[in-house]
Amino acid sequence: MKKYLNIEFTEAFRFYTIIVLILLTAGCVSRKEKEEGPVIDEGIVSYSISYTSDIMEKSYSFLLPEEMKYYFRPGQERISFKGDLGIYNLDFISNHTNDSSSTLLKIVNKKMFVPASESSKLFIFQSLKNGSLSFDNDTTRTILGYEAKKATIHLNNRINTEIIVWYTPQIANATTNKNTPFSKIPGVMLEFAIYYNDVLFTLKSSSIEKSNLSDSVFAVPDDYRHTTIEEIERTIAEIIR
Repeated sequence: MKKYLNIEFTEAFRFYTIIVLILLTAGCVSRKEKEEGPVIDEGIVSYSISYTSDIMEKSYSFLLPEEMKYYFRPGQERISFKGDLGIYNLDFISNHTNDSSSTLLKIVNKKMFVPASESSKLFIFQSLKNGSLSFDNDTTRTILGYEAKKATIHLNNRINTEIIVWYTPQIANATTNKNTPFSKIPGVMLEFAIYYNDVLFTLKSSSIEKSNLSDSVFAVPDDYRHTTIEEIERTIAEIIR
């Protein structure tokens, strides 16, 4: 009888041990999936913008934007450049649910926008549209507490240079970067650069905020008048001479 009880206890112990191991393994897998998946899929990333020394010596340098904000949630994005002294704001709003977008420019009291397909290609990123992209996932950095991976855009134009991008898959959703030349980068960019009118804009993230964004962030205000993309580009060119 004692031998039978020992056998029964041993089998029960083995059974519970297997159950515990299964639960622990499942927990580890679950935690790993959670760690590898996005930590933030909606929020705001703020960037500081810097320029090369020769550009800072130009007479118009004080008019160049000093910061950019990137608002994002699944299906919608807003990129907002702000000029110094509040003279102007340049915004790009993308709604991927209906494949529409708008370019907005506010300069002093003048407010204008170009809707839908007219601004589907964000002109400020056009210098990168013919570049090829490569990834170096073995090279990582920690930026503002997030693991960032490295990508390189190889420009195929007269500039003939490379742009280094640091991005993190920990901040991402299915439509991140969709309406830009960075659409193949699977995460929000924390450091990158763009050229516009031969001016190099170097952007570095300064803060990351997880937030439930209002619908109004992705809407064109009623007091903006309809215009053409040519007028907006011409107005921006007058600022960045």
